[in-house]
Amino acid sequence: MQEVTSKKTILVLDDDPSVRHMLQVLLEQQGHVAVPVGDVRSALAQCKVKLPDLMIVDLMLPIEDGEMFLREFRRRWRHAQVPVIVLSASTARSDIARRLGAEATLAKPFFAEDLRELVALHIGARGSVATG
Repeated sequence: MQEVTSKKTILVLDDDPSVRHMLQVLLEQQGHVAVPVGDVRSALAQCKVKLPDLMIVDLMLPIEDGEMFLREFRRRWRHAQVPVIVLSASTARSDIARRLGAEATLAKPFFAEDLRELVALHIGARGSVATG
């Protein structure tokens, strides 16, 4: 019997094109559809088209930051329960992630296996709170 898996859509918000590309490759290797975007406006526009199953959000962006994105996302899609993995080099990322209701954090630089584990853990999660 063959296992049936449905591809999950994962929004990747990071201003660094090389990080976006690396995340896209890693996520696609796991069988997911990655939607890489480099700024808050593009991320919100993508969410308007289709809500993702999971979001990986960098906190430190040049104009509007990841915190602004998550606040606006929660305002616009108040009832959507999309798990969030906060990706950041900031030492305050855990506190910020907790305040924003993110399910997990991942420090930059990160190991691919840590990302894979967090994605696998949270891809179907709805409303659970955990940190990684």
